[in-house]
Amino acid sequence: MALPEILNIGFRIDEPKLWAVDIPAEEINISEIDYNLDIPYLEQMGTDDWNLSPRMLIKNFDKEKRHAEQTEKVDLKYPIELYFHQDKWIILDGVHRFTKAVRLGDKTIKVRKVSHEIAQACKKDDKEW
Repeated sequence: MALPEILNIGFRIDEPKLWAVDIPAEEINISEIDYNLDIPYLEQMGTDDWNLSPRMLIKNFDKEKRHAEQTEKVDLKYPIELYFHQDKWIILDGVHRFTKAVRLGDKTIKVRKVSHEIAQACKKDDKEW
């Protein structure tokens, strides 16, 4: 299935390459990016589609075992990676960390805001996706 339009930035990110870039982390209020709760970043169990948002995962935590386990295991000391696209900060990396922070009732989260230039420098080669 096609990527949701809000997530279609035109390329895929090479996460290890992005993690290696020195971008300052900052703490922001989750309320500033809470619209990400309704973006389908993930796939529901047994499907091959972008059809599971963080909010849906939180509501169905016992049914989405694979994502629930990933969410439980993540370490919130690592910031999530945000990218400004279509007038919104979307999550490039860290959906499970974001979900865990919301689920725990955290009011703030550590983020790194990725510029367009950095994102371009960290994109995967076309043949990799």
